[in-house]
Amino acid sequence: MTEPATGPVHPTVDDPVVGALSEPIGGPVGSRARPREVGGRSSWWTPVRVLLGLTALSFALGLVAQGSCVADQWRGDGQFARVCGSEIADAYTGTGLVESAWPWSSDEDTLSRHAVLEEPALVGLWTYAAARATQLVSGGPALEERYGVAAATLPRDPDIRRERTIFVAANAVGLAVLALLTTLALSRVHRRRPWDAAGFAVAPLLVVTGLTAWDLIAVSAVGLALLAWSRRRAVVAGALVGAGAAAAVWPVLLLGAVALSAARTRRLVEVPRTVAAAAVAWACLNLPALVSGPDQWQRFWAVAADRGPDSGTLWTVLDGSIGISHDAVLATSWALVGVWVAGVATLCLLAPSPPRVSQAALLLVAGFVLLRPAFEPHQALWLLPLAALARPRWRDLLIWQSCAVGFAAMHSWWRGGLLDPGGDGPAGFYWIGIGVHVVGTLWLVAMVVGDVWWPEFDPVGGERPRRDPARRGREVAADQVTTMRSNDVAV
Repeated sequence: MTEPATGPVHPTVDDPVVGALSEPIGGPVGSRARPREVGGRSSWWTPVRVLLGLTALSFALGLVAQGSCVADQWRGDGQFARVCGSEIADAYTGTGLVESAWPWSSDEDTLSRHAVLEEPALVGLWTYAAARATQLVSGGPALEERYGVAAATLPRDPDIRRERTIFVAANAVGLAVLALLTTLALSRVHRRRPWDAAGFAVAPLLVVTGLTAWDLIAVSAVGLALLAWSRRRAVVAGALVGAGAAAAVWPVLLLGAVALSAARTRRLVEVPRTVAAAAVAWACLNLPALVSGPDQWQRFWAVAADRGPDSGTLWTVLDGSIGISHDAVLATSWALVGVWVAGVATLCLLAPSPPRVSQAALLLVAGFVLLRPAFEPHQALWLLPLAALARPRWRDLLIWQSCAVGFAAMHSWWRGGLLDPGGDGPAGFYWIGIGVHVVGTLWLVAMVVGDVWWPEFDPVGGERPRRDPARRGREVAADQVTTMRSNDVAV
């Protein structure tokens, strides 16, 4: 069944899985259904409003899951057994935020009492704002009294435990707003396909890992950047990428995806402006941290650059089975990332038609996820907005996310010691979880590679960039030569 050329693509018609699931309630939308654009009945429940409601529901389910850890304040092995551990909760009492300290403070007393926040600049600014909001709501801490006791005893104070719960709630509210903005942006990237954003809005991965850390800050920036680029707002897109890069490293790869797509669509002239805007935005957001505490600011970069195969990757399996040196892992993994990027670039430049930015970005970020030395389950969120646009097929999204959610559970149980083998044997069950995560990600990559190389199978074929003029000219010339030769034979 074919949708009208001017109407929205309905998921029950477009996606076989959604169509099959719609059978109990009447089946796919019929050919006589009239969209609002051509005189159909107006409804308050537009696709975007439905998607925003679904996002709110997903986030509410995530809050319910986190609620099981509130009673014991995210302490002990119970949080790992229930898969509700949170870096957000640990950040409040594990750093100087509990005493209203600036995240990059160079004060000796603060540094002697608390660890430096090992997060990017924008995450540091976010957590500082959330901590101040927490203390404003809670009535303000008695800082002098806190300075008078050992920092290690602070998490046991009833007032601080209450503040930590408020801190998690404050972060949850902010992250929920970012999730809604991401859904809104994704629903508008492809004008006829607003329902593609459902791949983000109702993602099991969002429910399980959305409140584990601050990844949604960078994810929302990337979602908004994709919308800005689709609307030919190159500078805005670049600024959003820069903001995302100030909250994580991986959004920088979106610039590569933009360049690969632009190289095929006569938009290369916009790439320098995009890169410049990204650099300016990143510098502005990092400047407060860099000026106030350069040594503390460098802490995140030092830890990120030197992290070894301690969790979540095939390097972890190799290190645990045969042993491999830290330096060898770092050198080999980043070399393989470079090879992967070169392969993606070759694929995108030689593909029959220009790839969409979301496709190129997903392939680049997936290589970063699979080949870097370490990986945490919540970092699978990096791929979520890209997957929703690059491969809007629920079969493939659910295969990938089932593997990612399964790994998240295995990782949590492993951290809690629930998967420890008898004696000193290898963590075999955890290695199985890593393998499942890798296979699921490779499945998603394979589907997108197929769509890029065989664009006739791309679910979003109608929204692909126009074929690049140079390739189209060569094809037209070849057709003309073939026609002339046919005429000669006929004569």
